[in-house]
Amino acid sequence: IVVQALRLNTMSKFTFTDCTRFDALIKDVFPGIELKEVEYDELSAALKQVFEEANYEIIPNQIKKALELYEQLCQRMGVVIVGPSGAGKSTLWRMLRAALCKIGKVVKQYTMNPKAMPRYQLLGHIDMDTREWSDGVLTNSARQVVREPQDVSSWIICDGDIDPEWIESLNSVLDDNRLLTMPSGERIQFGPNVNFVFETHDLSCASPATISRMGMIFLSDEETDLNSLIKSWLRNQPAEYRSSLENWIGDYFEKALQWVLKQNDYVVETSLVGTVMNGLSHLHGCRDHDEFIINLIRGLGGNLNMKSRLEFTKEVFHWARESPPDFHKPMDTYYDSTRGRLATYALKKPENLTADDFSNGLTLPVIQTPDMQRSLDYFKPWLSSNTKQPFILVGPEGCGKGMLLRYAFSQLRSTQIATVHCSAQTTSRHLLQKLSQTCMVISTNTGRVYRPKDCERLVLYLKDINLPKLDKWGTSTLVAFLQQVYPEREQLQTIYGAYLEPVLHKNLKNHSIWGSSSKINLLAGSMVQVYEQVRAKFTVDDYSHYFFTPCILTQWV
Repeated sequence: IVVQALRLNTMSKFTFTDCTRFDALIKDVFPGIELKEVEYDELSAALKQVFEEANYEIIPNQIKKALELYEQLCQRMGVVIVGPSGAGKSTLWRMLRAALCKIGKVVKQYTMNPKAMPRYQLLGHIDMDTREWSDGVLTNSARQVVREPQDVSSWIICDGDIDPEWIESLNSVLDDNRLLTMPSGERIQFGPNVNFVFETHDLSCASPATISRMGMIFLSDEETDLNSLIKSWLRNQPAEYRSSLENWIGDYFEKALQWVLKQNDYVVETSLVGTVMNGLSHLHGCRDHDEFIINLIRGLGGNLNMKSRLEFTKEVFHWARESPPDFHKPMDTYYDSTRGRLATYALKKPENLTADDFSNGLTLPVIQTPDMQRSLDYFKPWLSSNTKQPFILVGPEGCGKGMLLRYAFSQLRSTQIATVHCSAQTTSRHLLQKLSQTCMVISTNTGRVYRPKDCERLVLYLKDINLPKLDKWGTSTLVAFLQQVYPEREQLQTIYGAYLEPVLHKNLKNHSIWGSSSKINLLAGSMVQVYEQVRAKFTVDDYSHYFFTPCILTQWV
């Protein structure tokens, strides 16, 4: 009994390696004692059933963690689930709730993100003019749960970053008092049928006083079963391609994933599951071996630095025993679906450009260099897929992110683009205002939902999402999935050579020398050279009021 109690209340909060050490320590202190898990036969069977119904793989460790969560909820008022993005934190409590409902228990949930709103909207506030009290999101949920009968369990789910500014207000709730004191002085007493469940990736900002009051379930990348993740993804693929995809994933995907994880040369840090899902997102519906290879390079290589991305491309071609059409530029290879073979990107320049095409800086013609076409192919599958996959485009200022997106948006049909220009003061309130302008609210059997007013599909475009300021705890919702590299000199010369041609033909039509493409390209090269020299001379470190990007070249033209 002592060993079982020790393991039950301690193992759930250990890392993967510490669990092994703790079991070894238990065996040393209590030799000859068999280590047994707490058995909940009915709940375990219900968990397996709801996992199957949700089309999930049944993973023994995930069942074990769900039972640990149930045990902690029985013992503690508050339980925190800690783990990296994609580790299965939300799945854990959702499946446990579904399993409890399956065996006849009633569990109601109230979900919120405490960091998505100011503190006064979360906990309520008093109007200083009228002295009128207004409930916050959390206090309103608290009033609802205390009205429930004792045989109805209620979970208040706080899914988001934890910091002392709001979590300290719940200390009296999380201890044996189970008492919430609101800023108005009113107190709400919770019964044993109420639990707070916190879901976060980090507890570094929480105080020891808060952590000691909560039970903890720790999920780690080491315990993530990637094979089950891939099997679950394969199950949702078209039946006619599933067998081929399974073979190719076994031959190349796992090897490529290990190479990427070993290099660990990400432009922006992401989680293990994020890397896997990024790779799989490009493989949907691949019919041909060559198509699979190209999409594998895009999916797993999109967040790598350029040097590692080039090495990764060469490695994948080597494993697949394929030869890129251009050995000197393997990254410029794409799959030509009409011919069913690999091809190399070629420059595509709009024909019959006139000077009037450059009158509006927001609708400049697009010069499709090989690099631009490659970058478009990195994120176009996410825009065109039915999964409506959210993604983020990362790159230095002036590298062409906005132009790439505008061009990609122009290719969409029955789609409206709702643009939010972010600044240091942008908050969730501004997003809600934009959604209210472009959407209508419809009541469904699952609650109220937003639907686009004038089209079938809405794309929410958050421009300069890096500008909203962080709070003092460093909270940010920025998760990067894709890198956009800064354009090189050759690309800039190609783009601005194409831009100069119609402008010079209009303004200098009597000067025959500017009718030559070679002269125009020479002028474009000189402009780029001047730009690079000025940019190298006036660095941001020495001249903070100067910041040169390729946008300067566009204005020059």
